[in-house]
Amino acid sequence: MESSYGPKPHPASLSYPKYSIMKLITFFGTGIFVILAACCMQKESADQQLSLYDRKWYLKKIHTNSGTESTNTKAFIRFNKEKGSAGGNGSCNTFGSNATIDGNKISFTNIFSTKIFCEGVQSTEDSYFKNLGEVNRFEISNNVLLLYHDKDVLLEFTGE
Repeated sequence: MESSYGPKPHPASLSYPKYSIMKLITFFGTGIFVILAACCMQKESADQQLSLYDRKWYLKKIHTNSGTESTNTKAFIRFNKEKGSAGGNGSCNTFGSNATIDGNKISFTNIFSTKIFCEGVQSTEDSYFKNLGEVNRFEISNNVLLLYHDKDVLLEFTGE
């Protein structure tokens, strides 16, 4: 069939340079998109690490196999990037540890604390320290720090 403008050209007869330029534009556009996406992901990880270090995190909830416990104590944690450490208050006793952070991966080793027995908060403090030793990743969103073991939230903090 012919239109009023003449016969339609066969795809094989279209000019070669036109198609190679289109492929080139698509290729470079995709490459730029991938690079920008990777940069944004790295920036998010860097932002999480920056905000991890620049505040005091107050413990609000402890998650255990038996449920979730809301805390109303003075328990907190702070991170020291230069020393690769973390420390704070467990509700009664002060504590410290080594903290290894790589992206959103985190681990606490050599956790130590003073050993005063504190009526009313001892079970909270014991759960806090136990869970801290099991943490392997973290997320920060809207001034809330979540410490996880794989996909399970163990500890929740708010920043100040």
